[in-house]
Amino acid sequence: KLYGVAYLDICERSMVRMKKAYNRATENGRKYRGALIGISSPGCNTSYKLSQGYDLEGSGKCVMEYANRLYALEAANYNINSNVIIPGVTMSDAWEKIAVRNGTTRDEYLSRFQSRIPMKEVIDSTDIGDTVKFLAGPGGGRFMTGLSLRVDAGLHLI
Repeated sequence: KLYGVAYLDICERSMVRMKKAYNRATENGRKYRGALIGISSPGCNTSYKLSQGYDLEGSGKCVMEYANRLYALEAANYNINSNVIIPGVTMSDAWEKIAVRNGTTRDEYLSRFQSRIPMKEVIDSTDIGDTVKFLAGPGGGRFMTGLSLRVDAGLHLI
């Protein structure tokens, strides 16, 4: 399925389950907490430059980011927050093929990005996981909802 359609499907199924969990918790006098968290990508909103050749994926991610705001309104009634994380350049093996096509190694290719990113860092999956943990955990992240959060070391600023 395309990104937008898949995201809507997952959120709809999740909302059904989380509403049931909310009802069970409140019937038993307990407080319920839930979180819907999507992962988008740079280039899909006005904070990033357009990426030609990314039109199908980009439009799906736009649907995801807009729908997130709608889900945030509905989910708030059940003490559920809804957010989308937009990671920047992320350390992964997927860069290896791109690097080889460009006649270099993954690490060399990523170091070119790193030098242009304001914080001079390429993020890794742990950084994304930490953001998910913050948004879904007991701290201040529970009050954040309806947001598309850039976790990109400042990539959106260039």
